[in-house]
This record gives sequence, C-alpha cells and structure tokens, in this order.
Amino acid sequence: MLNQSHLKNKLKQIVLKKCFVFFFLAFISLLLLQFIQQNILDLSYNRVFIEKGEYWRLLSGGLVHSNYYHCLINLFGLFCLINLYEYQITLRTWATVCLLLVFCVNLSIYLLLPTTSFYLGFSGALHGLYTWTSINAWKEKRSWFPLVVLLLLIAKLILDTNETNQLSAQIIGMRVHWQSHWFGLVAGIVCGICDRNNKGENIPPSHNNLQ
Repeated sequence: MLNQSHLKNKLKQIVLKKCFVFFFLAFISLLLLQFIQQNILDLSYNRVFIEKGEYWRLLSGGLVHSNYYHCLINLFGLFCLINLYEYQITLRTWATVCLLLVFCVNLSIYLLLPTTSFYLGFSGALHGLYTWTSINAWKEKRSWFPLVVLLLLIAKLILDTNETNQLSAQIIGMRVHWQSHWFGLVAGIVCGICDRNNKGENIPPSHNNLQ
C-alpha cells in the first residue's frame, strides 16, 4: 500500500509539472488547429495572402502542419524536450516564448526568403525551444549536458542543409524546410541571451540524471 501511494504521488507530481501542463495544452491546441486546417480553413503561411493583409498567418502558419503525421512528429519532439531538464519554467513563459518563436520564424521567412511562398509547421519554433531551454539550463547549473544538446542540434541542422532526409519528406508530404530550423535556432539564442529573469524553479533530484 505504501509503495502504491508513493507511486501515485510521484505520478501526480509529474503530471502537475508546469512543463507537462504546457505539453498537454500544446497537444490539444495543435491537434485542434490541424483539424481546422484540414477540414475548415487554411491557416498556413501564404505569402500572397499575407501581402493582402492576412498578417495573422505569420503566427498560424507555424502552428499547423501538412498532415497529422507531421503534427505528431513535432509533438513528439516537444515531449522529448520537456523531459530533458529538471528545472521548471512557468506556463506563461512557455506559452509566450513558444508563440514568439513561431512568429519570429515566420517573419524571418517572409523577410529573408521571398521565394518561399508557402510554409507550415512547428519545427522551426521547436528548434528554437530546444535552444532556449538549453541556454537557460546552462545558465542555471553551468553543466555540460545542455552544451552537448546544443552541439547535437547544430550537427542535425548541418545535416538538414544537405536535404538528404527523404524519409521525413515522404512522411510529411513536402520537403523539409531546413532554413526555418536555422531561423528557430537563431531566435532561440536571442531569447536565451535576453532571458535574464527566468531562473527556473529548482526541483530536488530524486535520482541520478545526466546533468
């Protein structure tokens, strides 16, 4: 009985973590927007429509995907991210930085890639979130693990530029827009450097971790 009670309390603590609450809200929101995208209204980044005044596409275009597989891949990446580090970030900060990164990625595409007329996907902002959280984790503990994550992320982006990831292209039904990933990385670096107030909430570790 004691072990069962301890397990229930542990699961409750995990579920109530702010990062898991953010993931749950992001999961519901992205799937709902994907349903709208595929069945009701096109929400994608479309340069022609943006130039006609539909500026909201600079935000919505980074929250919808080519198909549900594309959406779930990015949600899986987000789930992996919130399990990387033990420190907690407030729900409002998660949401604010997430939407800011989405907007920055799409705005960068609009300003710097005039030949890109159509785009959708959360992956650019997701790369920014990995960068931002890793920088914050390094500032929090000065450990080597966040630096390794950043190096692996950069290595992944370099491989993306070769456009040899045909499997991903087949799954999402379009080519991988690697430029948006780099935009996300740069935006994440800027957010991480400028984020001086977010110290995170230290949680006493109950087991050994990679940090």
